[in-house]
Order: sequence, then C-alpha cells, then structure tokens
Amino acid sequence: MYSFIFISVALHLVSFLCIVLLFLKQTKGTEVRDEIAASMEVYIEQLEEDNDRLLKEVKSYVDKREIQLNTRLRVLEQGKMRASEGVEPKKPVIVPHPSVHNERNQKAIQLHQQGFSVADIARILSCGVGEAELIVNLHGRSEQQ
Repeated sequence: MYSFIFISVALHLVSFLCIVLLFLKQTKGTEVRDEIAASMEVYIEQLEEDNDRLLKEVKSYVDKREIQLNTRLRVLEQGKMRASEGVEPKKPVIVPHPSVHNERNQKAIQLHQQGFSVADIARILSCGVGEAELIVNLHGRSEQQ
C-alpha cells in the first residue's frame, strides 16, 4: 500500500514538474515572440524613414533635372526664334547637355574637343575606355540635335 502511495506521489511530482517546465517554456516563447515583434517594428520604422529619405532625394534630383531641361529648352527656343527672325546671335549660347553633370564628363569633353583620342582621355581621367567613349558619343549626339 505504501509503495502505491509513494508511486502516486512521485508521479504527481513528475507531472507537476512537467507542467511547470511547460509553463516556463511557454512564457519564454512569448517573451521571444514579443522581442521579435519589437525588433521587427523598429526595423520597419527605419525602413520607412529610409524610403522617405530616398523618395525626397529622388524628387529633388528629378526637380533639378527638370529645371535644367526647361532652361535648356528656353534657350533653344530663343535661339530658334532669333534664327527665324533672321537675327544672328552675337555670341553662341552654349547650354550643357544634362548628361554633362560632373567635372569628369566636362573634362572628357574638353579633351575630346582638343583632339585627344578616347584611349588618351580614358588614361588621363583614370576611367575605362568604354566610359570615355560613351561620354564623347553622348556629347556628340547632343550637339547634333
């Protein structure tokens, strides 16, 4: 009889221990889930901030390009109007093509106008021959238009 009571008490203790362990495991799982959810919220907030910043930069870039193109268009229209009136401009107006947006491109165009070959331009500017050729070709196309 005592052995039956002893076995019963032992089984109850083991069951109680299992219940406590499962409860602790469930509590720990909830904490981990809460921690993951909080981390994801912070990540999403940072992602939204980065997206907003990128959107502002892109909008600023597009606005800047639009202003450049509008300026170029106005100058070209003024030149066309003068030409249609038979009035020659005193000084040719040079409006840089929008692709000429940095010093490297401008320097490549200057070197090309001075008679340097594409290979020489690439060597001088420490860039690829393909890049130098692209800059020169784009500039040549913008002059033809």
